[in-house]
Amino acid sequence: MSSRLIWDNLVIYSLQIGLLVGLAGFMPTLLRLRSPRAKLAYWQILLAACLLLPVVRPWRQEVIAAVGVPVSTAVAVSLPAPPGPSTRPAIPRTEIALLLVAVGALVRLAWLGVGFWHLRRYRLNSTELGTQNGLAAFLSDEIGSPVTFGWRKPVVLLPARFPEMDRRIQDAILCHEALHVERRDWLFTVTEEVVRAIFWFHPAIWWLLGEIHLAREQAVDSQAIERTEAREEYLDALLAIAGANPQMDVAMAPLFLRKRHLRQRVASIVKEVRMSRTKLISRLAMGLGVLAAACWFVTGTLPLAAAPQVAHDAAGVTVDVGASALLHRAPVSYPEAARKHGVQGTVMVEATLDGSGNVTDARVLSGPDELRKAALQSVLQWHFQGAAAGATRTVSIAFQLPAAQEQPTPGATAPAIFQGKNFEVRLNPAGSVEERKQGNPAIQAKVAEARAQQPNVEQFVEQLRGGSPTATGTRTLKSLRVAGLSDQMRDELLSRLPVHEGDTLTDESQAKLVAAVKAYDEHLLVMTMSAPTGETRVIVTVPAAEAQWSAFVATKDSPVADSTNINTSGPKLIRQVRPVYPSDAKAARLAGTVKLSAIIAADGTVKKLEVISGHPVFVPAALDAVRQWVYQPTLLNGNPVDVSTEISVNFTLSQ
Repeated sequence: MSSRLIWDNLVIYSLQIGLLVGLAGFMPTLLRLRSPRAKLAYWQILLAACLLLPVVRPWRQEVIAAVGVPVSTAVAVSLPAPPGPSTRPAIPRTEIALLLVAVGALVRLAWLGVGFWHLRRYRLNSTELGTQNGLAAFLSDEIGSPVTFGWRKPVVLLPARFPEMDRRIQDAILCHEALHVERRDWLFTVTEEVVRAIFWFHPAIWWLLGEIHLAREQAVDSQAIERTEAREEYLDALLAIAGANPQMDVAMAPLFLRKRHLRQRVASIVKEVRMSRTKLISRLAMGLGVLAAACWFVTGTLPLAAAPQVAHDAAGVTVDVGASALLHRAPVSYPEAARKHGVQGTVMVEATLDGSGNVTDARVLSGPDELRKAALQSVLQWHFQGAAAGATRTVSIAFQLPAAQEQPTPGATAPAIFQGKNFEVRLNPAGSVEERKQGNPAIQAKVAEARAQQPNVEQFVEQLRGGSPTATGTRTLKSLRVAGLSDQMRDELLSRLPVHEGDTLTDESQAKLVAAVKAYDEHLLVMTMSAPTGETRVIVTVPAAEAQWSAFVATKDSPVADSTNINTSGPKLIRQVRPVYPSDAKAARLAGTVKLSAIIAADGTVKKLEVISGHPVFVPAALDAVRQWVYQPTLLNGNPVDVSTEISVNFTLSQ
């Protein structure tokens, strides 16, 4: 799970807690639940519900269909770019926010540790009073209110003026503290303070813990009065402690009196409202019912998100679930017999869901018989989100075979195409000029002269373009921009990239850059702009994101207006036919990468496709698949234009 996803879930979880406390917090007042013990039980159950919200429902999880053959695309526009200001590596804000939350929790836990240390110091500096009502009592001039702490050997610290108080007040105080020991309230208090430390940033948790502390003291007050049968003396004890000089509030132990609770505790003792057992149980049950409904509503309205699940469907399989959302699903296989016999088509399946969203039954509505079993076997293992529970859903699973492709002559290498402003040159595998287009006699003469003087193909092309020769495969990264992402996601992505502005960009480092971007989000596009001088600008963008780029952007070597503020959008792949791994390559355990140079027409179709490099056994499969791709038109100043693109198709065998 990425840090971004962790932060998003933390925000959603905090909103869930706030909404739940807001919906359920008024129930004791609405139901007139006046019994301190019943209110304490309700508040404690509400706190437990807040902590258990992440397990009430399954987390929302996107299902991403994995591509059978990894494909990466880089858009290359080779035009000079104006110099831009260099920027320092961005600070990952999401990580900083998570770090602040963690540091705050650690600081709060350290403060609790200080509270333990204070209790120990008070105990060591106190004077033993002896056993009082079965409790080990000590006098301390550092506290203003009685406090009880400890589990196996509980200790009661009493103010130094305790012996001077009236005997009836002393008995009331000791009875109160003895009840805390019997109820094991110190363990509850420590647990609640740990929760407060973890959720130190959440006001709803602070408010709820305050209500729990008040209800606990009111419940102990009620029990102490029942046991001593001395209501007036007990009130005198509260007022006597309230009149003492204020001392530090020790959070790690239940105090006899927190002054902010004095008014409510006195009012509860004076009113002494009693409820019948039947009425008490019925109203508490109603409150818990509303609480359960609120939990279900909150988790459904603000679901938490799990890391996306990758479904490794077979090559040529496309799944469409319509408007429904899946929690997880099994991959869909392409039957080998159907593939060999050229069977393809779309299978429509109607799935019946139970109350949890699991598929309990499925039937095929239409589709080739050879493909139905594979579709059914997968759909029966699907799990839809709760919103679709108890209904039927129709899903579409398309099986598509790659079009037949003429096999190249073994050992042959595809020709190279180089385009310029006023020319197009086709070089054969030996490096000789095979064809010239868009040329006049003067251009043809320039081509012949350049070819004769520059035997190196790269230098030859650079001279035709009017630039200066550069070291093959070596460039300087002038700028690195991220468009279309939020600030947090942009900072997180930049922190993960292996290269930064000013670094030397080689073919290997550029491949690592593209791999790092795809590892963060496989849908992102990596666009590079290289000048003949070797300066390169890289833009990472989401598909179809409209961005303002302070650079010249156009198709390869085409003229550009004198403007540095151009609206453009990266090419978005809207139809992708996945390459099929050649059976001969599988048998020989071959792996490799085919690099293609493509020109995407203004209407989004692949206008021209040529091979840059790659093993001949993989070239037909890559060409056959990419020729069928369709992109969203690329806009230049609001008008669709052609764009030059480099595509890498990676054929990798699983271990």
